Amino acid sequence: MKPTGDGPFPVLIGIAGTGGIYAFDDEFADDLNALGIVAVDFAVQGRGASEGEDDYYGKVHQDDLKAVVDFISQLSFVQQKNIGLLSYSYGIVLATGALYRYPEMPIAFLIDWEGPSCPAKDILRGIEDNEMWVIHTVALLSGNADVSAEEVSELTIHGGLISDEAYWSERDASRFAERLPCPYLRIQFDVDHVQGTSKKHMMAIINTATEKSGRWTRSNDNPANIIYSEDELEHYHFHTYSDGVYPGSSLAMNNANEIILAYVEEMFFSKPYAE
Repeated sequence: MKPTGDGPFPVLIGIAGTGGIYAFDDEFADDLNALGIVAVDFAVQGRGASEGEDDYYGKVHQDDLKAVVDFISQLSFVQQKNIGLLSYSYGIVLATGALYRYPEMPIAFLIDWEGPSCPAKDILRGIEDNEMWVIHTVALLSGNADVSAEEVSELTIHGGLISDEAYWSERDASRFAERLPCPYLRIQFDVDHVQGTSKKHMMAIINTATEKSGRWTRSNDNPANIIYSEDELEHYHFHTYSDGVYPGSSLAMNNANEIILAYVEEMFFSKPYAE
């Protein structure tokens, strides 16, 4: 979905969240085009009209993203050095996994909206820390909120057993962040769409990227390249919805898109990571 004209234009590739086929709705794509940005959306293998089986954002799907980037970067109407990624929720696993394995991809930056660090690790940590969001998640997975820690480890999420370390090694954004080859912007609301008020999943990714990748990092409009601390959360800025809780109301969803779009515009045209 491209703006009118010959370009060349910057490009934003969308990565859908849990079980999603496409990341962008028509209105969001139109908004990107109005800014002079090409919107690229795709269905990974096993979803939508794509062939194959669903790999739940493991290596097969990471190869899919690499193929899309390779194709897009060769088009005459795109700016080959101005291609960004925008991942939603679980999409961060696909984005960081592909970047970890293919650091040569010509990606200018990654924007991540509220992605988990690693779903299995997040759930096990949440149980250990008695985080409220885990009760709801476990109830959805098992049909019963009263489940022992041992039983939780044998539940399945995103196609894999929570106890399957080999499976999750392919789907661990907090590990992939160690070698993130591009600037990273985390968009985080005060009440996460899955993990409630917890920020530990956010910190697991961004702190790792800041400490080990050597790349520019930032969450929201907080200072760049800082290490986030559980004891200092009240000093950081997290967005709040003007009405309702995402995705509980359409107004909250629209509010989220407005905030995301503003960060997309900043990353493409103000380039804070280049300062």
